[in-house]
Amino acid sequence: MTKATLVNQPEKYWDRLFAPGGHCGIVTTVDTEGRVNAASYATCVRIVHNPVQIAFTTNPAGHTAQNLLATGSFVVNLPSFERDILEKVRVVGLPFDRGVNELEKAGLTALPSTIVKPPRIAECLRHFECEVVWTKEWIKRLMVVGNVVAASTYSDCVDAKGYLVWERVKPVAFCGAPYVNMFAAAHETMAVGMPYDGPEVADADRSVRSYFEDM
Repeated sequence: MTKATLVNQPEKYWDRLFAPGGHCGIVTTVDTEGRVNAASYATCVRIVHNPVQIAFTTNPAGHTAQNLLATGSFVVNLPSFERDILEKVRVVGLPFDRGVNELEKAGLTALPSTIVKPPRIAECLRHFECEVVWTKEWIKRLMVVGNVVAASTYSDCVDAKGYLVWERVKPVAFCGAPYVNMFAAAHETMAVGMPYDGPEVADADRSVRSYFEDM
């Protein structure tokens, strides 16, 4: 956990803060009752530079989709290539029941956002508060595009011009469903364990097997 000061970034630096363009991320939302949901996504992509817009796809029937369609906002939290946080990324990706706070299950810390209602995640080094611009459903997925309305990071993660301190931030990608537990940073890869033994782990394993059986 960083001890640096969390700082809001000026709009002219938001695009620099999201580099490189595609990331593994944790998307936080809230439902109409204010209950927090968090889910991990293999590919959160910056699709527009100015204004900065971020896109990802999700299950149309999932809690993330239902929440952001009802409330119009979400937060993209970007983890680093570190085992501890990536284990937590895996936990929040499990199929917990509606109303369960995945941040609590994973041992992550919620931080109030500056503009939108969903929280930021303290253990993630970069946060992008977004308002929904448009959504499109196709091939059993919902594509979501959000306008970044605020972005924050820790003071030791960027230089004076808003460029990333790469060795501190360590951007990470998820290799995709066929890899199950493999994350990557540049040429390095890391297999990350599951530090949670609830029934949702077996549910997720069955879901993966079913996905490939249908291919």
